[in-house]
Amino acid sequence: MVQVDRILTAVGYPIRREMLRRLAARPCRAGDLARGFAVSRPAICKHARILERAGLVRAAPMGRERVYELAPEAGTAIRAAAAQVEELSAFWDEALAAFKRLAEAEAP
Repeated sequence: MVQVDRILTAVGYPIRREMLRRLAARPCRAGDLARGFAVSRPAICKHARILERAGLVRAAPMGRERVYELAPEAGTAIRAAAAQVEELSAFWDEALAAFKRLAEAEAP
């Protein structure tokens, strides 16, 4: 479940989702990845580290910089997290349906 927590944390922030969209198009250096965001390049690097820890992005050193790209296993990790969220959703659907049945049965 820890990996799911990291993935949900990583994709729960709009800048990181946009970074993933950009990296889906092509690998980027940190400077290129930071263009257009209203945050600093160091902030983008911090967001990239969060994406790396979640297993969604990987970075390769290139001289003094790092080139970021989607991790090959990112799609599998996202699908696994989505399956666990769907499982929780089904649990809550059933729990709420049972509560509704109980409330309706006790209504005068």
